[in-house]
Amino acid sequence: MDDVIFCRKCGQKNDQNNHQCTQCSYLLHEPVRPAIIIQDDSTMGGLVPYKNASALLAYYLGIFALLPLLGIPFGIASLVFGIKGLKFAGKNPEAKGAIHAWVGIVLGAFCLVGHGAVFVALATMS
Repeated sequence: MDDVIFCRKCGQKNDQNNHQCTQCSYLLHEPVRPAIIIQDDSTMGGLVPYKNASALLAYYLGIFALLPLLGIPFGIASLVFGIKGLKFAGKNPEAKGAIHAWVGIVLGAFCLVGHGAVFVALATMS
């Protein structure tokens, strides 16, 4: 015989599998939620933080900040996205990307200082 459960509100007889009463729709018990399956991320996806777009963007912007003339805007953007990516990685450790964010921050700052120094040197030579 199947297990039965009686509604606490109206007394209706219900199957154990029912989450709500068939007569009054009273919640009999919480539905069972399926387990979340976490896949192994040991492949190449573990090296590239595809779940943390800001950190990845900061990394690439930091690389592009090394280019002459374009270094200042790319450096600023690299700093902004690096900080956002670092905060996101702190709140969501499964997203990873803290290293990429730090590389973007360091490269962005380095390039801003370097390009700024070159512009100051060029301005004082004239």
